[in-house]
Amino acid sequence: MLNGKLCYNDSVVNKLIYWVDRVMKTIFKVFLIGTITTIFRIIGQLLIPAGSQNVLLPSIFVENGTMPLAFSIYGVFAYSLIAIMFLLIRNQLSGNKIIQGIKYGFFCCFIWIVYLLEPLPHVSPIDRITYPAADGLALIVMGVALGFMFCKDKPLIKKDIRKGNIISLVSITICFVIGRFIQYYIFDIYSSFNSNKIETIGWCILTGIVVACSLIWINKYVKEENFIKRALIIGSLIFGLNLTLFNFFMPLVFDADILDLIVRTVIDFSAITIGCLS
Repeated sequence: MLNGKLCYNDSVVNKLIYWVDRVMKTIFKVFLIGTITTIFRIIGQLLIPAGSQNVLLPSIFVENGTMPLAFSIYGVFAYSLIAIMFLLIRNQLSGNKIIQGIKYGFFCCFIWIVYLLEPLPHVSPIDRITYPAADGLALIVMGVALGFMFCKDKPLIKKDIRKGNIISLVSITICFVIGRFIQYYIFDIYSSFNSNKIETIGWCILTGIVVACSLIWINKYVKEENFIKRALIIGSLIFGLNLTLFNFFMPLVFDADILDLIVRTVIDFSAITIGCLS
């Protein structure tokens, strides 16, 4: 009995040590990827020509000269959390391991880039080229690193295209546009809606379509049968976390209205989550 108990305890301890080791290695890899991604984002930022705008005041970090440090710390934190989301789908991906990671990088890219195209009063035409390029580079690098560190080469398996994809596309797009109209008419969020309605509405439709297509793709790799839980995972967790981290880069540079950012973020990912229920 004593020997059996000791063997049992040894087995439990060994399993605990094994899982702690795996968790620590995963955390290390995630933060390493977050750091690498942040470095490439900073390099991209240094290549962007210095612009000028007189709509928003500079942030407190810009004023006291700590913006590079704040950006670096937040960047590592944000990109690490985005990298963690990849672990939800990695086992369902197939093909070359680097391509698996790059697919997720492009998924994040499409969402970030379309949001960077939003017509806002402080955004200049050149910003709609330079910032998407800088953020896109960083996210692709993140994807490569994720594939290299977390994936294995697998036989390529093509996922069937679901008949309900068109319904999901329309549903998510409509929900996003309605959510934006609520923000413009009820909450009067910071935007160019009053001065440039046509371009803003066009952007809303484009963004709804791009986000819908991105989420329809990632939906194929989420292992959850319950449609409500699946919608929450895709809309509120994967998309919502991505959007939240993206939006809160802004207060690092500008004296942004935090309440405005919270409202637009929560309504956007809530509308998308509702659309994912279709």
